[in-house]
Amino acid sequence: MKSFQELMIKHIRKRQLLDSGDLVLVGCSGGIDSMVLLHFLNANKGEFGISVAAVHIDHMLRGEESRQDRLFTEAVTKQWGIDCFSRAIPIPDILKERGGNKQQLCRSERYAYFQEIMKKTGASKLATAHHADDQLETVLMSGLRGSLQDGDFGMRASRPFGTGSLIRPQLAVDKEQIVAYAEAHGVLYREDSSNAESAYARNRLRQRVLPLLKDENRQVSQNFVELAEDMQQDQQFLEDLAGEKLQRIILSSEGQIIFSAKSFRLEARALQKRMVLLLLNYLYNPKQIPVTRQLVEQLQEMMQSSSGTVFLHLPKNYVATRQYDTVFLNHQSLEQLGATAPVAIAAEWSPYYRGRRYRVMPFEGLEKPEEAVAWHFHAPEDSQFFLRSRKPGDRIQLAGMEQPKKLARLMIDEKIPVPMRESWPVITTDKNELLLVPGLRPSAMVSRHKRDGDNWVLIEQFL
Repeated sequence: MKSFQELMIKHIRKRQLLDSGDLVLVGCSGGIDSMVLLHFLNANKGEFGISVAAVHIDHMLRGEESRQDRLFTEAVTKQWGIDCFSRAIPIPDILKERGGNKQQLCRSERYAYFQEIMKKTGASKLATAHHADDQLETVLMSGLRGSLQDGDFGMRASRPFGTGSLIRPQLAVDKEQIVAYAEAHGVLYREDSSNAESAYARNRLRQRVLPLLKDENRQVSQNFVELAEDMQQDQQFLEDLAGEKLQRIILSSEGQIIFSAKSFRLEARALQKRMVLLLLNYLYNPKQIPVTRQLVEQLQEMMQSSSGTVFLHLPKNYVATRQYDTVFLNHQSLEQLGATAPVAIAAEWSPYYRGRRYRVMPFEGLEKPEEAVAWHFHAPEDSQFFLRSRKPGDRIQLAGMEQPKKLARLMIDEKIPVPMRESWPVITTDKNELLLVPGLRPSAMVSRHKRDGDNWVLIEQFL
């Protein structure tokens, strides 16, 4: 079996984690993992042409115990001739003031301090002490939460961070190898009592599941490190390809994301899922809004058809709307237009609304453009036509029905969200006869095919 030294050097060089001239900040808790990493990098700084410093956070969660961790880290780094930057952050007080998740708060405060010290010192790398067993736990935890589809498969060996990169040199080794290194080199460390608490799911995995897996295969952690790396490479390729495909079909108009459902579903299902994730990332910070498998599947599913109108409410008052083939993602969908004056529609194009524009002309002048639908109908030659918001009492004569139907009832039947009903556009004659409810239903007055007596054409063009 290769030594700790050989495994670490091979991993660092293969992944190009370090460059000559780097100042590497090592995140040190005082525990065995981080103290071994600090010792190794300091002992081999000549080999890599780097300099090393330590950074420590006291989250003040364990009272005197965590204060002693800070004093211990400062003392050992001084003994080893390594600069140490440390700070106590009152997480309990912040939690009382702001609320929230303790683990997430600790992480955000910790990494904010790391970025501050990187900027202050000009450090190009932040090294954390995650090892192969941690990688195995991370993949298992993601599977338990059902969150594998919305991010990396496990932890990356390197990723952009602050003014440089965050690196994980110790993914090459597991806990047993770290313990052996500490014993061989007399590396002192402190135990964090919270690591033994079974209240945390990760601790339960570490205590109960990992030993069983290692009984089956001693190399299971290293195997998962390699699996994660292979999956990350595949994921990156598919994400880049999905991004290219999405840029080809997406349109942005007046703060909206607009695209064709047909163009979307022509892509492979594996790319569709990643395209949905990219769309959601346009709307949200993924670290603030959890992206669930259910949400991704719902968005993906609504684009598998181009018939009818479908709505999907998203977090933070965003709405996905598919009107026939056109899909809209925006924050304004639920805002009412208000009782604005009607817009006259004639031979010139109307303004775009929800990805469509309109004009009305006598049939003799028909020149149907591409990506447009022609609706034929009969009306007096001196008629005028309007695009306006829905009014109370509006009725529409639907094909096959003897009596006109209340537009309000139609919207209920079509499951149009209540806040959208008042602002929904309609196209009418000057006698308030409804010709078309865009994205919803045509009236019996209009037809896609010319009938005897039809003398007007309403043209609907899509973005």
